[in-house]
Amino acid sequence: MINPMNILDARENRAYLQEDLIKKFNLPLLVIRANYPGIDKNNKVSKYIIETMSKTILSNISPINIKIIDSFEGVIYLLSIDNSPSKLKKMTVDIETTHPLGRLVDIDILDLNNHTLSRTELGYPPRRCFICSDQAHNCVRSSKHSLEEVLKYIEIKVSDYKNSTENHSNRYK
Repeated sequence: MINPMNILDARENRAYLQEDLIKKFNLPLLVIRANYPGIDKNNKVSKYIIETMSKTILSNISPINIKIIDSFEGVIYLLSIDNSPSKLKKMTVDIETTHPLGRLVDIDILDLNNHTLSRTELGYPPRRCFICSDQAHNCVRSSKHSLEEVLKYIEIKVSDYKNSTENHSNRYK
């Protein structure tokens, strides 16, 4: 049975790996993970989100190194990229805001000092809540929405996206 300590341990291990990759390649790191609440982060919905979004990101960049980890945090892509951290962050904010599943991922950019660039550092507004459009961190901290409500939203977004892409590809058969 998964417990919160498993996730915390996985997060700590990932932090060490991220630091090692930045040192090894001397390049910024782009980290893609599903924005999926709860303890079970390794499920077909979160894996679909990561698979879809990693393909989208990889169609826009050419990483020097790709490391994929599958842990209690879910599937996470770590990409070493030869580009400026601010340019990478701008690109990823664009993907997060324009792709139909963009709100369902966290795409972090770590610079050579292992510092995570925030949206607000580049003049972008903070992320908004899925459900009510308040600042996301306010809703998370106050537990404004139930886990079930958020998971239902995510499942509907993924289902709608799958249906739209299937309908689009069926038109050309």
